[in-house]
Order: sequence, then C-alpha cells, then structure tokens
Amino acid sequence: MAINTAGQKFFRELPPKQIAPLKAANLAPGTIPTSITRMEKPSASVAENHRPVPILTYHSLDDSGSVTSVAPADFVQHMRSLARRGFTGISLSELLDAWENKTTLPARPVVLTFDDGFANLLPHAAPLLSELKFRATLFVVSGRCGQTNDWPDQAPSIPRLPLLTWDELAQLAPLGWEIGAHTVTHRPLTSLSADEARREILESKTTIEQKLSRAVTTFAYPFGLMNAASRDCVRENFRAGCSVEFGTAAPPHDRSALPRLDVYYLRSPAIFNWFGTSAGGAYLVLRGAGRLLKTRLQGAPQ
Repeated sequence: MAINTAGQKFFRELPPKQIAPLKAANLAPGTIPTSITRMEKPSASVAENHRPVPILTYHSLDDSGSVTSVAPADFVQHMRSLARRGFTGISLSELLDAWENKTTLPARPVVLTFDDGFANLLPHAAPLLSELKFRATLFVVSGRCGQTNDWPDQAPSIPRLPLLTWDELAQLAPLGWEIGAHTVTHRPLTSLSADEARREILESKTTIEQKLSRAVTTFAYPFGLMNAASRDCVRENFRAGCSVEFGTAAPPHDRSALPRLDVYYLRSPAIFNWFGTSAGGAYLVLRGAGRLLKTRLQGAPQ
C-alpha cells in the first residue's frame, strides 16, 4: 500500500526512538501498522506513577542531638521501620523517571536524601541501605569534600564534622547512591550576585561529574535559600532541585524546588513509626503549620 500524504507526514513526525521498533518489526516499506498506538503506550501505569511521594531529608548521623543530626541507632530504627511496613527507599532520579513514565514506582516509595555529604554516612547508612536494597540521593558540597562543614553562615550549635572524600564518594556511587550537587562552598545563594550564584551552582555540578565520572542531574539549595535567578539556573541545568519547603512532592510541583520532609520532626523512632499513617499525616500537617508560622515570625528559613 502506498503511503498517502497523511502517512508521509505521520512518519516524518515520528521521533527516531519510535521509528526503530517499526524497522525491527520488518514492516514492509510503505505500510502503516494499525497497532502503532499499542507500541507507543508506556508499560508503566500513568496513574500509579503520577502520585505524590515523600522526600525525606537527613543530614548527619551522629549523637550530638543537633537540629541537623539523627542518632545512628535511631536511623537504623527508621530504615527498618520503613522496610517492615513495605516502603522502598529510592533516589530522587528514580522518582523523576517514574513521573516521566520511564519506570514504575514501587508500592510504597519514599525518596531518601542526605544533604552536605557527612563522612558518618559511610559506616552508618551505606551498609544498612545496601542490606535493605534501598537507594538514596546525596547532595555534595564540592569545594568541601574531605574537609568539614564549617562553612559560612553555619550556626554555632551545629557540630563541625568531617565530610566524605572523593574516594569515599566513589565507593558510594556504585552502591545505589545518586550524587547530586549542593554548590561549591554552601554559601546562601540569595547573598550572592546572579553571576556568583550561577558559578556556585554550575561549578559544583561540573566538578562532581569530573571527579566521579557520573552525570549530576539533581540539586539542593544550601539552607533552602533561593531566588528567581538561582531557580532559573537550576531549572535550566538539572532535572530537579530540592528546597526545604515542608511538604510531600507531587508531579505538579515546580521541579526546580521540590518540597521535602525534614526528619528533624520525625527523628524519635516512636514518632517515625507514624510516618505513612493517617496519624502521621496529621502530625506532619501540624508541624508544617508551626514551622511556617515560625519562619514568618523570624523572617528566616527553619
């Protein structure tokens, strides 16, 4: 059957990745398959993939009791609680892949993120996540690897602790850890000029890619601070950026500033067991409202 004008237009508009299956099927030249819509249909359920998914934020695993710390023993209970109740820890990129129908979400997904790149993740998180077959995203301050978290604007109450070296990061990457960018120096992007902020964002991405030979497609804002220029830069150069806005991420959210749930509000194992329940949801709504009120009263992010 000869291809009419409409058929020619149809084939011209097909992207290469959809033409390839037609060639593989040995279709006769000049024919149009009647089942093309079935060939294009994603294998994953759109409804199942396009659902809200919580993104948990951890920082350091230590016994200091600071606002950015979770005790290692408590972290073990957190992860085992998730596994026991059917949750699967995934990376941020895996969530994005599912939202784009490139893969399928597990039954109860939760994105695990760790900001700053503390060295204590290597003994306290990596073996446990491997055991549970969980994956995670780690946001690295590229200019501080192998040093400490004593960066500008760090609160005096936060303990100064070692950060992962490049060799240690290279050990984590093959174990299911996605490495994302967290700027070069962890300076608040809103305190910098547009050019300086752009340099902080892009140089961190480039350095991590060069050091680890892996693409860097996700980003987290230091202190959660951002403005229109920094968000535009992240939107242009990353698949997604993470904020400290308190909430559950959903497909309609701006991918340049996805909300997360800070584990500070869940670090007690007894309270963490509420996570994913109706009672836990109500608790998080109340904590989120209190956090927002405090932020507005103080005029600073919490």
